[in-house]
Parts: sequence; C-alpha cells; structure tokens
Amino acid sequence: MTLILTERLELHSLSPAIVAALIHGELNTARALAPQYEITERTFSGDAHVLRLRNEQLIADPSEEPWLYRAAVLRSSREVVGRVGFHSSPNADGTVEIGYATAPKHRRRGFALEMARGLLKWGAERGARRCLASVRPDNEASLTTIAHLGFVRIGEQIDEIDGLEWVHALDL
Repeated sequence: MTLILTERLELHSLSPAIVAALIHGELNTARALAPQYEITERTFSGDAHVLRLRNEQLIADPSEEPWLYRAAVLRSSREVVGRVGFHSSPNADGTVEIGYATAPKHRRRGFALEMARGLLKWGAERGARRCLASVRPDNEASLTTIAHLGFVRIGEQIDEIDGLEWVHALDL
C-alpha cells in the first residue's frame, strides 16, 4: 500500500482486495483488510460506479493501485473524511485526471483542497506533468477547490453520468 501524508490526513490507496470487498458489500472483509481506518456503511456510499471502474482497472493492471482510489483518513480520529484519486496512471504525455469527494459532515473544512494538493504533489514527484479536472458547472465547491489549486478551464465535455462538465487543466 502506498501512503501519502498531508498536514491532517493520510491518503491510503485501496488494494484490489479492498475494492472487490466493497463492490460485493463485504464490509467486514474490507475492515479486516484496512485496519488503519474506520469503514462504515457510509464511508464509500454513492461510490459504486467509481469502485466498479477502479476494480476493472486493478484486475487488468494491479500496478495502477497507487494512482487510483484512496481513502482520506483524518489522523486524529482514523475516520475517513473523503476519497481522492487519479482516474489512471499518467498517459504517454504525463497527463492524469483527478477526482475527489468529501463526506458531507466534513465539508467546508479544507479537506478537498488538502487531499488534492497531497495527491498532486505525489503524482508530480512520480512523473505526472499535467492534471485534468472535470467538474459540473453547478458544483461550486469543486470549482472553488480547483481554482485555489490553479486549474484553468480549457473546455467542456458531456459525461454519460454527470452530463455537462467543464474541463480544467493544471501543469504540474
């Protein structure tokens, strides 16, 4: 497991076994595989689609684990306050795309910004040269987060699940 440390958080990569357990609703198995933090019924709720995508990637290439899905764990309580990860390892141009979510009860405390900064720094140290962030125009919190990080809007796209997204880029 690859661990990224930030000021208040530990960003734990999710192993293929943990991802598979979560997909199958086997919380006790996931808990046994990740004793460093607390997994509740709500920890990864709403993440089924992303977990399935990451599971497919991990089956195809387990070496992608460090680049993918991570639990953001508050050091002081061992509670998962969010999730963050890249959609894949860097492509041939060194580009990655970031995704993140903060648990509702932990919003407006800077955790999204801290998670993203930690992951971006880690990625840049390992060869990522550019990062994309695709955000729905009505997601003001995420737009604010990426603006603080220095992302610049470069276009838009239609996502099959989220609909219209604005695409932003940041040179690392």
